[in-house]
Amino acid sequence: MKHLRLFILLSLLLVIPRNNSYGTQQTFAFKSEAFSSNGGYSNYELTMENTAYNRKQTIIATQQAAAATAASAAANTPINQFIAGLEARVYSQIAANVTSQLFSTTATQGSFNLPSGAKVNWVENAGIATLTIYDPSTNTTTTIQIPVSSLVLAGSGGG
Repeated sequence: MKHLRLFILLSLLLVIPRNNSYGTQQTFAFKSEAFSSNGGYSNYELTMENTAYNRKQTIIATQQAAAATAASAAANTPINQFIAGLEARVYSQIAANVTSQLFSTTATQGSFNLPSGAKVNWVENAGIATLTIYDPSTNTTTTIQIPVSSLVLAGSGGG
């Protein structure tokens, strides 16, 4: 009986096909770069930070563009266009008056105040007109010298 068991056991071992198993090391790889071991996490963090920064800059630029559009729309109202046109004509008339005074043969000095509070003084001496402009908002004085005698043509009457 003992031989019979041994015979059956050996028969089974010969009949059952042998399966060769080979083992290799298992490797794992994450699909997300955030978990890779080759410096991917720092790249991931930089990408996320850059994305957030660009998003903030886009929002700021959009807000600035909206504010500029609103300011432009406010400046283009009919009343503001009228005021701007009126100011331009007033300054043009002031410039014409200064020019007339500078080139006149009788006046040698004068002064006037601008609407912004600036004061303009002028003096003509020996054919040179000196304009002195004082701006109280910046506390600065600008001096301009104009050679009036070389600008007036003989027989033109002074302007």
